[in-house]
Amino acid sequence: MTIKDLEEYRQLKNEVKQIAESLERLLNNKNALVFDTVKGSSHIMPYQERIITITGLDHRYMRTYEKRKKGLEDRLTRCYDKIAEIEEFIKTVRRSEIRQIIEYRYIRGLSWIAVSKRVYGDPSENRARMAITRFFAEI
Repeated sequence: MTIKDLEEYRQLKNEVKQIAESLERLLNNKNALVFDTVKGSSHIMPYQERIITITGLDHRYMRTYEKRKKGLEDRLTRCYDKIAEIEEFIKTVRRSEIRQIIEYRYIRGLSWIAVSKRVYGDPSENRARMAITRFFAEI
């Protein structure tokens, strides 16, 4: 694990949301829907004829739909795997100070000054930054 991996965490979370929205739009694409009607009746008496509307995806759209859906799902899986890897790494960090710095800076996105204030009670931005730099130099 590197600092760059931690810096990517929030972007991965945003990408997950974006992919979920793309999948939703893909599923609800009004231009790909086709409608038709058929005549039918109830399976019990009285057998009165009625019109039934059916909907589905246009067969010309299905190939494109399947490819795009597969691509989005693959990206989503990669994002979830990387997020899980980062969260697993954070669990393995023994020092509370470093876990707090990671949480405030890389998970919540606070500035270095805000991180230092919360962890050390000191508004010096260098203290927290140097602690995390030293930690990654040691591992």
